[in-house]
This record gives sequence, C-alpha cells and structure tokens, in this order.
Amino acid sequence: PQPATEKTGNRPANLKSDREGAAVPMRFAYADPPYLGCGARLYGKHRPEAAIWDNPETHRQLIGRLCDEYPDGWALSLHAPSLRTLLPMCPEDARVGPYCKTFAQIRRGVGVQWFWEPVIWRGGRLDTGDMHRRDWVSAFPRNAVADGLIGGKPLEFCMWIFRLLGAQTGDEIIDLFPGTGAVSEAWKTYTKETPSQLALS
Repeated sequence: PQPATEKTGNRPANLKSDREGAAVPMRFAYADPPYLGCGARLYGKHRPEAAIWDNPETHRQLIGRLCDEYPDGWALSLHAPSLRTLLPMCPEDARVGPYCKTFAQIRRGVGVQWFWEPVIWRGGRLDTGDMHRRDWVSAFPRNAVADGLIGGKPLEFCMWIFRLLGAQTGDEIIDLFPGTGAVSEAWKTYTKETPSQLALS
C-alpha cells in the first residue's frame, strides 16, 4: 500500500460528466482485507504475509491508497471491533453501513453475539435515478468450508456494494482482495441486470 494521505483526501466525484453533460464511466474499488487482528490467526496458514494486517498502520495506508487512487468512490469491509480504530482514519465525508448476517457462528463467552459487519464507503455516483438505495443489507453469509477461505461475501452483499456506489454498466470495479472471486462474479450478474445510463445526458 502507498503512504496515507491527509484525512480530507481527494474529494469524490459524485457525478462524472463530459463537456456535453453526458455521464461517463467511473472507476470504483472494493477492499476486503484481513480484518484488524485477524490476519495471522485466520489467514496465516494460507498467506504468511497476512500478519501485516494485524497492524493498524497497514489499514491506514490502505485507506490512503483508496482515497488517492479511487476518487470516484470506494468501499471497505471491516469487523465491528475495529470500527472505532479505522473510521477516524477516513475522510469526514465517509459513511458507514451495516452488513447484517442472518446466520453467524456462535462464540462462547460472548453475551451478545456479533451478527453484523460495518462497511465504510465514500463517493459514488450520486444521481442514478434509484431513490430506494439503502445504507444496509441483510444476507446469509457464504459457506467458508466450501470456499476454503473465511470471509467471502455473498451475492446480495456484493450487489448492495455496487448500488451504494451507484455503479452502472460501463463502470469499472476493482476488487483489491479477490479471495474467492465472488465480487467479480457478482459484477457480471449486476451489469446484466443494470441498464446502462452512461450515454444519457
């Protein structure tokens, strides 16, 4: 990751247009790194370098990269315990939305179970014609055993991320941590269902 930027970062472009006022393609990023404190424990046997994500500074550098390289918009997954650490690293115009799970592994010794994960996002296309975009999603998680990897995101979650950003056919979604490849597969589905408005003024 590249060095972090100032907290304000680059201002996102909520609607990009050419000289004639027509919408033009936008470039977004989605980041789903090993969650803070979980790198070595959950991913170390697959990727020894995952331990670097146990350091908050690595996440700060990632946020700086997102602001620098993806001014059109980006989204970042994290777990609830790290929200108080990572959110202050983000620009003030970043927002938080909950991914509510309809199933979660029960942990002993925890009085109230964790059934949600936050997503921090910034920017995106403001005017999509869809007045019903919501800042939360409820979905059944992917099967980690079948995936062979913990943390893969279900289709409903991915489609929600695309809608948060106002993504349309013709835009580009960069998945910075491909993992199961679920985001790329979901993007194929999304672009088949979402009509292009990129040529409209």
